[in-house]
Order: sequence, then structure tokens, then C-alpha cells
Amino acid sequence: MTINNAKELSVFYFGADMPWQELVDHGFRRRNTCFLQALVNNDNVKKVFVVRQSRRRRLLANILKRKTINTKVRDVYLSTLLPERNWIPLHKVINSLFAKFLLFVQTSKISSKNDILWVYWVQAYLFARKLNLNGKYIFDIDHNIIDDENLPEHEKERVSSILIDIAKRSKYILSASRSQIKWFEQRGYSNCLMARNGIDPQRFTKVPALPADLEKVNSPRILYVGTLSKWINTTVLLQLIKKHPEWNFVFIGGNFKTEISDQLKQQANVVLLGFKLADEVPSYMGNADVGLGMYKDVEWLDVDSMKFYEYLAAGVPVVSTDYHPFIQTDFNNLIKASNKLENLEKFIQEIISSGDEIKKDWQAKARQFVNQNTWNKRIDDVIKEF
Repeated sequence: MTINNAKELSVFYFGADMPWQELVDHGFRRRNTCFLQALVNNDNVKKVFVVRQSRRRRLLANILKRKTINTKVRDVYLSTLLPERNWIPLHKVINSLFAKFLLFVQTSKISSKNDILWVYWVQAYLFARKLNLNGKYIFDIDHNIIDDENLPEHEKERVSSILIDIAKRSKYILSASRSQIKWFEQRGYSNCLMARNGIDPQRFTKVPALPADLEKVNSPRILYVGTLSKWINTTVLLQLIKKHPEWNFVFIGGNFKTEISDQLKQQANVVLLGFKLADEVPSYMGNADVGLGMYKDVEWLDVDSMKFYEYLAAGVPVVSTDYHPFIQTDFNNLIKASNKLENLEKFIQEIISSGDEIKKDWQAKARQFVNQNTWNKRIDDVIKEF
């Protein structure tokens, strides 16, 4: 498929967090939904169908409650008819036919070999495989999941087997993780594309008002936005907080399989604000002095942090652990990074003390980087590969 006939592209998107209109109301804040929005924005894509998995008994109700706000994108509710049991004759054929029937009823369309089956994450792939629609698989996986410490050891063999099956079936595998791409390539699969995260600069165009829950938090405000997970270097983070009671550390986000917040709330200079909507985040970033990244320095944790793009879009200087060897080049040397506590302290102090001219010069470079690394640009680059 070439770019010349790309305007006929229909994309079936598996792995959205919620139906389309709910995403519009909730905000596009994760990689999967940001890519989905960029696909809808792309002129080379004719139709986008957001595939929602439905229980059989809820199928009719889900279909009837659908909202069609944008004529280019619509939700499609699909299900299997029979359980996947080897003792049921022809269950795979029957389930595939049933899914195609439901698709036709809702869209007046039959899937074709030129359609794109865009799949985010393993669970969405397993559902897509059951339906067996016609089309080319594009599998998207943002970070290295096979070596992720959140994956239980007893699950690795199963997940590895699924990833190999994905590699065999997919036209392309997209990932922002070099170590995950390396994992596929070491097993003989060369259909991987580096697809980094991106940013929607329009979210950061308004002058940010000071949120009410920051009014009593004095500057300097050191802001961390993101999940409090096992990925965080809590040792260095807590050392930094304890050594500098004159700095206020503000956290947006909640725990994921950790109790990090319990350690943080014991510190007098820590403010835990919990979850914030995507539309609210720019106001917090725009009123911070420093944006913080605190990932552990391990090979598999070479994530392309979305929060860094957002910090840059908000004009907030970023200080981070030096957790993978490409962090400087990936962000055009706009991020100050080190794994040494004394260097992190120095970087933060330099930013706090810097004059207006230095800040303006850095912010101009950050805006240029942001405008060159949008989600729409990422999708343009992927579609060119078709």
C-alpha cells in the first residue's frame, strides 16, 4: 500500500480506553488515545472505527446507545458468539462470521485486506485475533513489557508467546522502546518501527491560571506528573526531598502497585494532589519552576516519557535521572539529566536562579522541539511507511 491510495484507508482501532465521545469529554492523555486522535485528524485516513468489546447480552444496548458526533469516527461494538473451546466445531469460523455481521450491521461495511487493524497492547490483540477481521495488523506497544518488573515471572512465557504471534501476523510493530524493538529483532523479526511519543501543543496555548490548590504552595515548585510506580528511583527522590526543605515538591498522579505516596506524605515539603484531568494538567505545569523525571537506570526502562513532552510544551525546564543513553539526543539536549544526587541538586538550583533571558531562550528552543514532535506528525510518519 502506498501513500497515493492512503485516502481510502479505513482504520479499526483496538485498545481505546473508552468510547470516542467519552474520550472527547475526558481528554486524550495516554499514548493509545493520542494516537487514535491523530488518526482521526489525519487527512489520509477516510474512516476510523473504535472497536469496543461487548458482552453478548449487552450488545444491542451498546449499539443503540452509540453517539455519532464526528462523522469520520464511530464506535463499533463487537463480540464473539461462541466460547473458544476446542470441542465446539467451527467455533473460530462462526465467531469470525458473527463479528463481520455485527460490523456490517453497524457500518454497512465489510472489512477488506487493505484495512488497518490498529492494535494497542496485548489484551486488545487477543480480542482482535478472536474476531479475525480482514486487514493488516499494526501493533503498538509503548514500552518494554516483557522485561517490565511489574510483569510476574510466571507470566513471562505466556506473554512472550503472544508477542511472537503478534510479530508473525503484523505488518508493523510500533514501539517507543529501543529495548523492546531489540527483543523482537533478536528473534528474527525486522518489521519494527521506532514510533516515539508526541504532544498536542494546542493543549498548552492558554496562559495558565494558578490552580486553587497551588495558591498556598510557595515557589520554587518542583513538579512531578505521572504514576507513582516501581519505575521510580525512590531512593534518590527521597534524598532530594529531604535535603531541600526550602523547595516544595508537588505530585500529580497516584500509586500503581506501590505505596510510594505513604513515604512522600511524611515529608513537610511534599504536596500530593492525586489525579488531574488532561485539561487541568497544563495549568499545574505552567505554574511550576521545574518538571521532574525520576526513572530507574535499567536497560529495559528506556521509556519515552510523555510527561517530558508536556513539560517542554508548558515551558517548564526538566531535570531527570539519566535513565537511558539517548535521553539527551532524543530531546535535543533540552533536558538536564544525571543519576548523581549532587548534579540533580545543581541543575535544579541553576534553573531556579536563572535570569529571564536564559529562560526565554530555552523556552524558544523547547517550543521548536514541541512543534516538530506532535502526535499528528508521528502518525504522518507511520502512514508513509504503508
